[in-house]
Amino acid sequence: MTLQPGPFDPGPEGLDTHLVLENDRGQLSLWPAWGAVPAGWRAVFGPAPHPACLRRVARDGRPAPR
Repeated sequence: MTLQPGPFDPGPEGLDTHLVLENDRGQLSLWPAWGAVPAGWRAVFGPAPHPACLRRVARDGRPAPR
């Protein structure tokens, strides 16, 4: 059995493992590159390494609500 990494697992260093998504309200979310982009969201950055995606979300300061 092969286990998928968790959606916010940083994954192997230096690999393009994540995306930054944005919805119609301008909210951002970190998303695994291996997952399908949910309806209502679009990729605005990546795929890129986890730290680069975190920096992009932090820079724009528009995280999605929990």
